[in-house]
Amino acid sequence: MDFKRLRILRELADRGTVGATAEAMNVTPSAVSQQLKTLQDELGVVLVEKSGRGVRLTEAGLAMAGAAAEVSTAMARAEATIDTYRQGWQTHIKAAFFPSAAEMFLPGLLHRVKAIDGLSLEAHFEDPEVAGFAGLAADYDFVLAHSVDGPDVFARRGLVVVPLLNEPLDVAMPSNHVLTAKSRLTAQDVVGFPWMGVPDGFPFDTVLRQIESQAGATAVRAQMFPDLRVLEALVSSGHGLSLLPRYTAQANLGRGFVLRPLEGVTARRSVVALARPDVAARTTIQQVLLMLKQEAQAVEEGVKLRDE
Repeated sequence: MDFKRLRILRELADRGTVGATAEAMNVTPSAVSQQLKTLQDELGVVLVEKSGRGVRLTEAGLAMAGAAAEVSTAMARAEATIDTYRQGWQTHIKAAFFPSAAEMFLPGLLHRVKAIDGLSLEAHFEDPEVAGFAGLAADYDFVLAHSVDGPDVFARRGLVVVPLLNEPLDVAMPSNHVLTAKSRLTAQDVVGFPWMGVPDGFPFDTVLRQIESQAGATAVRAQMFPDLRVLEALVSSGHGLSLLPRYTAQANLGRGFVLRPLEGVTARRSVVALARPDVAARTTIQQVLLMLKQEAQAVEEGVKLRDE
């Protein structure tokens, strides 16, 4: 059984189309189809079947794709073991960051990476809806993701999930807003004001829906924009309230907005790193993920010191 053909099957399972699989493996679509046909002939079972204009994996194909992922993980672990005896490091790492994660972690992480001779980190901007983060792991060594539903939303995708932060989401309001007189807020306090929100599908909108449910009223979504700095600017200018992540936003207090915590609503986001199991097993990736955890701990401790 040829390992390369198993890799092609695994990539097809992750990427969904022959074209995307061919591009990822730097071969032609016809080569992908031929290798899959050869693998089917070797195994004596149908792995791929037509579906509309494309293809889909059969039950046997999905099972073999899972086995291929396990083989890749085992080989990566074997390579990681050898790494301790030779200079076989992965010298270049590609990672995806959503904006506020890059703001929190990237400056310090790059300092940590520079301390290792020959290692470089290439950071890319990605900010999909929650469902889109897991798919990015096919294109990057690791992906920073966030969700208001906890880390399990990503663990179900067969990825290695490295928890980094459990960050509260606070209500942001103009510095002269009437609600600044309160130290803590409820859904009933905030639901009646205009909201500077995010588009449907982005994590923070789920919390606003909780506020509406708790208050028994519909919030007025005055503006919808998926950028925290824009939301801060809109709030500071007096256009309404917003939900902002505490650790990121606290660094910008003094720009015309204040933060207040919410009671009675689960208002927090889980920030995690995601990686394919075989990639996460590599020695270098393990080391950089450890650096990322250390950087997240430093961010959290820095916020606590400012609060004291």
